[in-house]
Amino acid sequence: MIDDDSTIADGGEPTEPAKPRPPYSERPIARARQAKAQELIERLVAEGRVRIADPDDGEVAEWRRVVNYAKHHGLEPAGKRIEKVPYGGPGLELFLAEGPHPNARSQRLKAAGGPVPVPARLGHLHPVVAALKDDESRLVMPSALRRRSLLLLQGLAAEAVRRGFEVRRVRSSFSPREGGVDVAVDGFAYTVSARQEFPESTNPERSARLVLQSEFVS
Repeated sequence: MIDDDSTIADGGEPTEPAKPRPPYSERPIARARQAKAQELIERLVAEGRVRIADPDDGEVAEWRRVVNYAKHHGLEPAGKRIEKVPYGGPGLELFLAEGPHPNARSQRLKAAGGPVPVPARLGHLHPVVAALKDDESRLVMPSALRRRSLLLLQGLAAEAVRRGFEVRRVRSSFSPREGGVDVAVDGFAYTVSARQEFPESTNPERSARLVLQSEFVS
């Protein structure tokens, strides 16, 4: 008789019970990202600004994940927030700004809400989205993903106009793999951009993933 959770297969020795998968926070990738986020906060507090010159697409994506980790896990110093702005073309500049993120002042937009409808075809485009569609140097990705990106941006642009906000061409610098629109809300400008999350991946599921991101710009 066996008085634990082991089982006997084919009359052999008891097998070890499967070990539960550790929570995300204890996995190596999460620990590495936490360490990077904590190091970033320490540098921002000590140096004021951190500049990343000439990063490749993978480095940009990883820095964004590190910043998001810091934001979502309460690592930002009290009364401050991390902001990102373009630096020298494809580069990034990170700094600590005073006060809560302007998104916190616009929580009423969530209440206005419900899901944003996404069009099924690229017709009757907002002029900014139409210009982005015609600009072959932006949203450089497989055609199916580019079409999805444009449909998502058109849905957001149409909804922004419906709510009385201004949609305009972006002032931020993008890598060729990205593209987006600026939306002005209550005197603040936000850039909504789309990009392929894993452009170098050979895994069809990963390479088909898109990321939409909203950033405060002014």
